[in-house]
Amino acid sequence: MSIITTIEELQKPAEPLQFLTEKGIEKEEGEAIVKQLKDVLEADKTLVALAAPQIGIEKRIFCMRFKDTIKTFINPIVTKKLNYVIQPETFSSMPGKEILITRPEEITVVYYTDEFKYEENKLLGIAARVFDQSCQLLDGITPDVLGLVSDIEEDGTLWDLNDEEMKQVVEIYKQYIDAKTKALEAEIKTDPELKAKYKELQFTEKVITGHANIIGRNISPKAQAAAAISIKRAEQQVNAANRAQLIRVANKSRKYKGKRK
Repeated sequence: MSIITTIEELQKPAEPLQFLTEKGIEKEEGEAIVKQLKDVLEADKTLVALAAPQIGIEKRIFCMRFKDTIKTFINPIVTKKLNYVIQPETFSSMPGKEILITRPEEITVVYYTDEFKYEENKLLGIAARVFDQSCQLLDGITPDVLGLVSDIEEDGTLWDLNDEEMKQVVEIYKQYIDAKTKALEAEIKTDPELKAKYKELQFTEKVITGHANIIGRNISPKAQAAAAISIKRAEQQVNAANRAQLIRVANKSRKYKGKRK
């Protein structure tokens, strides 16, 4: 089974696996998806993680390799991010490319296992970065939208740059982030519907991360996960409205990407 490399096909939020339906848990469908993901990871040991959309299944599931173990994450949500760093990374659906991007070095996550059991965990370092990339992919956000892309064959790897060269590339990346942020903020301010939705998302995010109370009480982790699924659906409405603008800004910024001499 080949991995999808047409980025546009991946820029669509995946649907959560439904746990409350007339048929109950969509267990058989979930098990079938997990098997396909694990089969691909077993066949290609260079892969660290693989999400369902990368094999053409628009469900919120991904599998990730931890040494000799492959773990499954169903309906995963990142509830807390700490210690951001700017580093190069690769993405299996963008072979031959390297992306300079900001990722957290510490995250708190909630999800369901392949046995449909709820779990909450903290991840650090490379595991946190890979999990964050996979979760963003399930939201329809590919690394090229949030990072600066370079061609490894043409430009070499960013890891080979000296400190001064890397500093220059990071400054270019910061300019790109600033341009993207200003463009989105301007769009939100001039669109009443987006402005209202943005405020709603801000409040909901505070609720699911425990920074806001409902009826004077913090909601439970499981309720946070359920609320997080709802916010993802709401985010899809905002994403649909700003996706084209965001990608235009990203593409415009890339022409300033530094080249190696």
